[in-house]
Amino acid sequence: MDRDAALSDFDAARAEWEAVFAQVPDAALSYLKPGDDYALGGLQVHVNWVLVHYSRVLDGVKADPNHELQPLDRPEESTAANKRAKAGLTAPERKPALEEMSALHRSVRESAAGIGEADWSLKTPVVYGEGQDPYPTSPDDILGWLREHYREHVHQCPELIASWREMS
Repeated sequence: MDRDAALSDFDAARAEWEAVFAQVPDAALSYLKPGDDYALGGLQVHVNWVLVHYSRVLDGVKADPNHELQPLDRPEESTAANKRAKAGLTAPERKPALEEMSALHRSVRESAAGIGEADWSLKTPVVYGEGQDPYPTSPDDILGWLREHYREHVHQCPELIASWREMS
């Protein structure tokens, strides 16, 4: 996908997620379906963490696309984010979490918009975790993964709301 279309669809995916997440009742924000890793409100925490992670990767790829990029996240960051996502949100935490997503989304978008068309599909070897092999990653890949990630939760969220209602 060309850069401008990818950026436009990135914005559309975020809008889809925001519209679905707005339908989550405040009382359901801490609902954790048995067997799930994230509470219903924790999906927003998780979305934010994924934006943080891939923003770092995008910035690293953008800064030096011709050299292998080593892991940028501290191991405890992912563990802490997953713990917060499992707990969910309280009603007063919803707005700040959405504001954080807005800032993170804008940062990713601005960084991606600054990448020239010639470099948009350029693959950089990225090591995502200690001991892993490098994975060839382009800015287009990153924006695609982020769009898919928003939309994964767009589909998941209504199912979790229905499950919460059944349990209530």
